[in-house]
This record gives sequence, C-alpha cells and structure tokens, in this order.
Amino acid sequence: MGALPEIVPISDLRARQNEVLAELAHGPIILTQRGRVTAVLVSPRQWNRLFARLQELEAEVEEAEDARDAATIEASVASGEERLWDWSEVEAMLDALPD
Repeated sequence: MGALPEIVPISDLRARQNEVLAELAHGPIILTQRGRVTAVLVSPRQWNRLFARLQELEAEVEEAEDARDAATIEASVASGEERLWDWSEVEAMLDALPD
C-alpha cells in the first residue's frame, strides 16, 4: 500500500493553492473542513486511471454475472426444470397464433 495521502484543511487551500496542486503529482490529497473529510483531490491523470480501472472491473463483474446466469440455465435444462426450444418449434407456435 502506498503512503498516506496528505491531509489539508480546506482553509489552507486558498493560501497554499499552488503548493497543494503541485502535490497532486505524488498522490491524492484529502481536504478537511472543521476536522472532517470533505473532499479528495486527485490529478486528472490519476482520475483517468481510476476511471478506466473501474470500467474494467464493471465489465469483469458483468461477464461473471453472465457466466453465472448461463450456468444456472444450463443446470435447469440438465435437471429437466427448463426446456430448450428449437427455433422451428417456436416458428410453428407463432404461425399457429391467431392474427
């Protein structure tokens, strides 16, 4: 794990703006107000990396959910709980519907 982020009271931000923003190159900065965390500053580069990784993780979760759903369906078909329909059977049922 990396170093702890710098903690800066938001009141100091105005007086040390250039210094604080320069520190973003080293990692995020936690802003506090009245002793409580109010915001976290990150550089645009770090934000883009974090956002890209979040998108990758979301895609991985979606793939895992799809795989889980497919396995559930396969198990239901294998147990006889569900039935797979051949497309020709579906077409025949649709053709048999009244207009």
